[in-house]
Amino acid sequence: MRWVDYRKTLRPRFGIVWRDIGLCYLFLAFGVLVLAPVPASWPVWADVVLVAAAACWTGFWLHSLFLFGHEAAHTNLAPRRKTNDRLGDWFVWILYGSTTVNYRYTHMAHHAHLGDHEDTETTYHLCLSVLNMLKAVTGIHVLEVLLRKRSLSQPRKKSSRTSSGLLASVRSFAVHAAILTALVVTGSYLAALTWIIAVGAVFPLLATVRTVVEHRHLDAPCDVDFSVELHGPVNRMFGTGPVSRTFGSAGFNQHLLHHWDPAISYTRFPEMALFFSRTPLAADMEASRTGYGAAVRTLITEARRG
Repeated sequence: MRWVDYRKTLRPRFGIVWRDIGLCYLFLAFGVLVLAPVPASWPVWADVVLVAAAACWTGFWLHSLFLFGHEAAHTNLAPRRKTNDRLGDWFVWILYGSTTVNYRYTHMAHHAHLGDHEDTETTYHLCLSVLNMLKAVTGIHVLEVLLRKRSLSQPRKKSSRTSSGLLASVRSFAVHAAILTALVVTGSYLAALTWIIAVGAVFPLLATVRTVVEHRHLDAPCDVDFSVELHGPVNRMFGTGPVSRTFGSAGFNQHLLHHWDPAISYTRFPEMALFFSRTPLAADMEASRTGYGAAVRTLITEARRG
């Protein structure tokens, strides 16, 4: 069977998608609320340890939930696009200051131009240096990305897209403010601090590192400006164990498959991988395999070399 015929049988399993989104919210809530009953009499060092651990946990699941905004852009949350977009806006993008339509507009150019100078998602231009990681953990890089995407999303239907993006930003700010207000009013100060660190530091760091690991050449030196030099397309296949699947939520651990056919839902990647394992492309799949830890270590080593 040809791929163009087989792919028609790989409809998204929407039940699995919404189960996974629900788990993200459940684990998010646990990361914040677990600190609500902590007594004020505990020593400061214990508070610091608890907040740090809870912030890492919460930021991790914020990052996982964020990846379902990507699934919404590919219409993999619901069968009808209009319903899909609304669900994506209210159940995912509501925390991230964007909309399904706005993200889709810039993201599709990423698929069409991966590795060239018209790519709209170029975080992989960064090496994993100390300076770049500081920019990531302080949210500076995320702000740069948002400003760049906003400018890219304006040329076509400028007024409607700009207004919807502004509305999404205001709505997201209101949601975060409401969460913090509720935690402070109920006296859950450690939980409020956890949310601030998770949103402002942990999530941006994870999002930056993941994108670099997915698409950057492992031997690319830090001193090359890829806005001038051509980087070229790179995609990877990571592990299929529980850690890799969780960090690569929504199928990002098998990112090569997604770039081979962006319309296929991550819920059908096992069948997709099996299909291509029986074709000459099996060699490309195997050559792209690595682990998140191995890739990060290699990129950090290369960054130290300059």
